[in-house]
Amino acid sequence: MSPLTHSFPTSALPTAVQTTTKNFQETARKPPGVNLSECALMEMVQYSCNPPEKGPPQGAAGGGVIECESVVRLFRRCAGGLTVETTTWERKGNGKKEEGKQ
Repeated sequence: MSPLTHSFPTSALPTAVQTTTKNFQETARKPPGVNLSECALMEMVQYSCNPPEKGPPQGAAGGGVIECESVVRLFRRCAGGLTVETTTWERKGNGKKEEGKQ
């Protein structure tokens, strides 16, 4: 099971990735520090089918129709295996958006 993480505001993301947790204690990452805007920008598309806010599926003969919506998530993959979801951070204009998406 993954260790618990503390929630923090989007603006604190660049600072939050500078530490790691081992044995329930926060320690600084080994130098050099992580600069998220220099890490590779990655994109993943997930699908949310029949989201709760739209209610139960409706359809002919009681079978229901499944409706799915795409949910785009953005990540930064840095050296040393660090991968961080940056969707909100990117949308607030903090990252460079013109990098090669994969």
